[in-house]
Amino acid sequence: MQNSSPISFIYGIDFSGSQEACKKIWICESVPTDEGLQIQKCWNIKEKYGNISLNSSLEVLAKFIASSPRALFGLDFPFGLPESLLIETGWETFIQRFHKQYKDPDQFFEHCHTIAGGKEPKRTTDKERSAPWSPINLKLYKQTYYGINSILYPLIRDSSASILPMQLFNSKKSLVIEICPASTLKAEKLYLNGYKRGGEETEGIRERILDVLIEKKFLREISQSAKKAALENTGGDALDSIIAAVAAHRALKNNFGVPENRLYKLEGYIYV
Repeated sequence: MQNSSPISFIYGIDFSGSQEACKKIWICESVPTDEGLQIQKCWNIKEKYGNISLNSSLEVLAKFIASSPRALFGLDFPFGLPESLLIETGWETFIQRFHKQYKDPDQFFEHCHTIAGGKEPKRTTDKERSAPWSPINLKLYKQTYYGINSILYPLIRDSSASILPMQLFNSKKSLVIEICPASTLKAEKLYLNGYKRGGEETEGIRERILDVLIEKKFLREISQSAKKAALENTGGDALDSIIAAVAAHRALKNNFGVPENRLYKLEGYIYV
């Protein structure tokens, strides 16, 4: 069966806030069908735009999202912070203040850790979805900062996307949701340690994950080039972009349904 939804493409994006973001931001392009995703392409920013800077990579990504109506994007960075770190009662106000308040990720990190008394609180959705880290964790804070500041903020500023579930659904705009590949794998009891390392053994682990996604009919088919990227990328970023697309497709099939909880519209919500 063919795609019967108003969404023409689903993009799973493995995000990065590192200085090598052009190599580490992977994008999976897929077409949703009633029988699973057709994975067409899987590439990183460098393949299309060359060895560009972090800021240029983020600008390219934000513009790509903004210019893609009838597309759904699943991105793997926190779309918000725990309520205990917020002074706002509305998510959009938080995003706008965030952009003005923090000049760089280190200032963001220090400020949040001061408020939290050195602790690393998780959001409600982080706890429920078994997300690995708090948004202000040492391993994640740059991803949180750049995702909110350089991706979400311009999308909100220009009103060029609907960011769910915090904003209302608008089929005329790009749709953007938060996903977490680790949470999706855990939900399917498919989180296999070692898939983010090099070597023949770990390539086999990545292949096993892909095989199960096909067996469970999350994937209808995958192009040879996308499969090659998923197996050979030792960091697991290419595979994570495919998993991100799977999570986004499941959200679409569930009509982006979210349980009743006011914190989801303030802190963000992870779709698995």
